[in-house]
Amino acid sequence: MRVTNSMLNNTSAKSGIALNESSLLNYIDNDSSDDELLASLQRGKTEKNKEKKVGFEKLEEASEQLAQKALQFFMQGEGSLFEKAKESGNYEQVWEKAEALVNDFNKLLKELGTTSTQLEDYYKKMLVESAGGSAEALAQIGITQQKDGTLKLDKEKLKAADPETLEKVLGKDGGFSARVTLIAGRIAANAQANVESLSSRYDASGNSWSAAMNKYDFWG
Repeated sequence: MRVTNSMLNNTSAKSGIALNESSLLNYIDNDSSDDELLASLQRGKTEKNKEKKVGFEKLEEASEQLAQKALQFFMQGEGSLFEKAKESGNYEQVWEKAEALVNDFNKLLKELGTTSTQLEDYYKKMLVESAGGSAEALAQIGITQQKDGTLKLDKEKLKAADPETLEKVLGKDGGFSARVTLIAGRIAANAQANVESLSSRYDASGNSWSAAMNKYDFWG
């Protein structure tokens, strides 16, 4: 089959590599153009990698924020969120951080929706299920899960919940915060590894992954 300008231009359009006024066929007929063609292909690959890197950087940031928010509810003892509220009798901070937790949960779900890897799809499913498994308990404090997996907060119902219920649902014994902390931490570690890989700094031996995971190893 004879390769025509039309065929090559159609292929170019599908690949996303723009051609200038000279046809790709003319380039092929000119041996001196090989380097230019390779350079063009490499530029296209580099741009795609840059876009992927930006996406993983946003994913890492969103997952780290969620892990930090969830961890505040998971922690116990002196100086912890619930202990401070008990001592002062003021639960304003608990309410504010619960709202932030819901917002960061939804933000991370959105960021996971922009990626196309099987691992990110798996993590998205895990994150949605982390809330679904605590749906009944979360509803007691005004947090409900929507059809798309995101969370919706009823602030009035949250503030009307008694302190014991708040701690039972969002604290360590509730399980929700612990699951979210773990899942978000794993997502952040995976995103960090992808950023490093796309930056050509990733250690193929897996050292980068291990170092990243250690940041979120809250259980020793």
